[in-house]
Amino acid sequence: MKIKTLLLTGLILTVACDESKYDLENIVPEAYHKILYINDSGKQEVTLYDIEDDYEYSLSIIQSGSEPDQTASANIRLLTQAEVDSRYSEPEAIDYKIISEDSYSLETTQVSFSVSDRYKLVTIALKPQVIKAILENNPATTWVLPLEVSSETDSINADKKELFLQMLDVVSPALGFTDPSLTVRQYDYGNISTLSESIEISLDVENKWDIAWDVETDESYISTYNTANGTLFQAFPAGTYSLPETMSLPDGTTTTELTVTIQGAQLEPGDYMLPVRIKNISLFEITSDRDLYPLAIRIMGPQLDRTGWTAEANTQEPSGEGAGNGTPECLLDGNLSTYWHSSWQSGNTPLPHEIIIDAKQEYTFTQLGLVQRQHDSYNDTAGGDLYISSDKENWTKAGSFTMEQILDTQVFGITPTKGRYIKISITKSYRDLNCSLAEVYAYGLK
Repeated sequence: MKIKTLLLTGLILTVACDESKYDLENIVPEAYHKILYINDSGKQEVTLYDIEDDYEYSLSIIQSGSEPDQTASANIRLLTQAEVDSRYSEPEAIDYKIISEDSYSLETTQVSFSVSDRYKLVTIALKPQVIKAILENNPATTWVLPLEVSSETDSINADKKELFLQMLDVVSPALGFTDPSLTVRQYDYGNISTLSESIEISLDVENKWDIAWDVETDESYISTYNTANGTLFQAFPAGTYSLPETMSLPDGTTTTELTVTIQGAQLEPGDYMLPVRIKNISLFEITSDRDLYPLAIRIMGPQLDRTGWTAEANTQEPSGEGAGNGTPECLLDGNLSTYWHSSWQSGNTPLPHEIIIDAKQEYTFTQLGLVQRQHDSYNDTAGGDLYISSDKENWTKAGSFTMEQILDTQVFGITPTKGRYIKISITKSYRDLNCSLAEVYAYGLK
């Protein structure tokens, strides 16, 4: 006697019998020896580029099953509008319509697998100009190309037999800076000569043309950026940089680099920006949000020796934070484990909290470095303003700062300003009125 149970879904076999074994082909039904299906089946959204050349989409048909090393064949057909309506339009309440026959071509409608084939690729050539006209003339309709794979001799995975291409849009290829976000590159004053900064420019489609464009600087962007971000970037002085006026992207390449040469030895400490803009492209479009790159560098003044400097504050916590903590002297002791803290044990002091540092002699201050308290839960100083004075009475606002809740030194550029005193006015806290700092560093020139 023999009992045989076959769970077809997962091909899990349980066999009890008095015979020694069975060949796999005797256990698994022939229908499961080879199964065909579409890779990336179902709905796929397609955005085309507004060019004359066809857009080639690859339909991949896979052969699997218990014995995929056999011959197989499949047919590819276009669903009828009635089938699209019943399977998609009516259930989803969306007006799907099949694109016209002149808007695409199918490489073949029949594929054959040899014993060594595991997949077959079929090219669907979509015609952007025709499809663009269809979309523009019928904007309320969702246009699709619905294909189905079938076979007269082999099994088809019913869940993966359709490819439903939905035409989203036809857009013009666009060129722009690959990553236009601002990154400040930092260099030490006196240790630089000539700098070369390379900026990548890319086209968002495979390039089959020779494309040219102009390059210009846009110094008006600096004040716009400073106003929006509270920064103090200044323009590079004339003669301290050079860059090409024209650039090109030859057929077959999609990226190129714009190189800016900077005479670093001619720059005084400070924050500099060179906004580089792409304009007058010979083909296609310039990406609106990638047309400008804000090249930014910081020339760091030397870190000043704080020996003999003193600090005071309008608020402190001399006892509540433990011995050796809470007072402004902690900001200059070179020990990251100690910190100044605003008062809380005898009542909170309203913002702003003000710290004044006496450098004992005049410097031209170019940057200030602030360090949060070295505790993940209490790095609470959020932001404020920075001032310089020569007499401790008349203050010049030199900059502002917004701190992250991190433990590293955070350097803030200021307008290079001569003076003896530094005032840090803290106007924002991450923790109500509580604020703390571990160290304050100053950079500049004597």
